[in-house]
Amino acid sequence: MISNMLAVSVGMGLELGFSMILTIATIIAFTILVCRKPIIQIFHDGIYIKDFLYPTAIPNDSIKSIKLVHSMPKVTMRSNGYGGAFMWKGFFRIKDYRKRAVLYLENHYKAPFIEIQTTQDLYFINCKSPEQTTQLFDEMNATVKLVDESRLVDMKTASQKRSIVVVVVFIAVLLIPSVIIPLLLS
Repeated sequence: MISNMLAVSVGMGLELGFSMILTIATIIAFTILVCRKPIIQIFHDGIYIKDFLYPTAIPNDSIKSIKLVHSMPKVTMRSNGYGGAFMWKGFFRIKDYRKRAVLYLENHYKAPFIEIQTTQDLYFINCKSPEQTTQLFDEMNATVKLVDESRLVDMKTASQKRSIVVVVVFIAVLLIPSVIIPLLLS
């Protein structure tokens, strides 16, 4: 009887030990994946950022400006991001900016930073060294074609015109059964 209890106790200890090892291994693997630096790829149609938690594609037709800045606005809050000792990745609130900003900073203490303003979001990117950041910026400037601001206005005007047409058609569809058909029948 005592040997059976001992066997059960040892078996439970092994199961508990195995689950603890599995949990610790999972935490370590997840931490390694989160702390990996993002892979930034620049193509003629846009910028692609491969990251475990925050992958993104920034198409050329949404990029308004790309600048190399030597200071970053103050980060006021991390809304959905990773903020380690040096690396910051994900979505953050920036002072005097009404939307969230997306950060891919390998070293948030070291300038310069690449600031990418799109029609939707604001991105900040930097690498471990200032030389790598400057090289990445030069590659972006040589490859990425910025959106033409006048084209954005034309697209907005066209969108507004489509909205007006949709509203007019909707009102006409509502009026046909209730107003026009009785007029035709009388």
